[in-house]
Parts: sequence; C-alpha cells; structure tokens
Amino acid sequence: MPLKIICFVCCLVFFALPCSALNNDPAPEKPDEYLWALSLYNGIYTPRTFGQTTFNIPGRLEKKYMHGLGLSRVIKRFWDHFALELEGMFVKHHGRHEQGYQDYEEYVLSILLRYDNFPWNDFLHTSLGFGDGLSLTSELSKREVQSRGSSRRFLHYLTVELAFTLPRYPKYSLVYKIHHRSGVAGMFGGVKGASDFYVLGLRYRF
Repeated sequence: MPLKIICFVCCLVFFALPCSALNNDPAPEKPDEYLWALSLYNGIYTPRTFGQTTFNIPGRLEKKYMHGLGLSRVIKRFWDHFALELEGMFVKHHGRHEQGYQDYEEYVLSILLRYDNFPWNDFLHTSLGFGDGLSLTSELSKREVQSRGSSRRFLHYLTVELAFTLPRYPKYSLVYKIHHRSGVAGMFGGVKGASDFYVLGLRYRF
C-alpha cells in the first residue's frame, strides 16, 4: 500500500473514529489516565541508517512493507511527566529484495521511556517515546542481508515515537515511529546494521 494512502487512512480514522464512539460516560482528562493500549501499525522500508531515518526524512522508500499489532502497558510513572511502558508487538513483513519477494513475521518486546509535557498539549496532546528491546524474525530477512551484507533473525530493536491525541478524545492517538533493527555495532553476531521503517499507527487506550 503506498505511503500516501496509509497516511490518509490513518488521519481519516484518527479524526472520524472518536465521533462514532461518543457515549454518555465522562471522559478522563488525560491520555495518561489509561494503563493499557492497543496499536495498529503500517510501515514502509527505507535503506537509510537509523540517524538519517530519524533526523533527515523522508529519504528513499522501497516496496517493502510491515503491518503490526502492538499491546502496551504503563508500568511506572515518575517525575509528573515521564512514564515507562512495556510493549509486545507482532509484525508481518512483505516486499521485494534483489532476488525477488519475501514475507515473514517479526516478534518484538521493548521498554519505552515516554515524556509528555509539551506547551501545546491543551490543543494537541503530544508525547515522545524512546524504546529499546529485542526483535526475532521467523526467517532471515533477505533485504537486510542485501542492504548490510549480513543479518540475523535475533537482533536489537530500537524505536523513536511521537503520539498525537486530541484532548477531547483521550483514548485515541495517531502514532508516528521509526522501527529499527540492528546488531548494535556488531554485538549481535557481527551485524552492524539491519533495517529501518517509517511507521504510522492508530492507538486505542483502555
């Protein structure tokens, strides 16, 4: 699915879904009053490094996609505007590489540090998260091998995430994140890099 279509659908649902879910129950004042969250993700591959992907977007995109389902829980809040979250994620990959086509699964477990004290939060509640964890794929990614020279099924996982929430509808968020797999400069079997995805998602808190 082209990135423009993914962006359009995510934005459309972000603004339309809360309107269809209105009820007579009073809504909590802030998104952080919920402990659990369910997220749907769609992403597109870029051959750039993690630093380039994060700070110099958009860069070159390829016909390799990921679709994910994540379940997260707040495990601790501290200093008023910080939180630690644990997230497990199932991801389906499909797309092209130099020798043809491949599809496979990925399983991610990560812990995120989140900050949410931005001056515009009364208008659009924003949070910034940094996540670190582990990633396991069901088979070796041929695109990672093609791009970096080597890879492994079990690698380090890293993410940077922005979540945007309309204060009137604290259960729903539009999420943008970087999905990164790497060998941490060779610590995982000599792998020095792997793959990066630009990801958009929809989040429901409960």
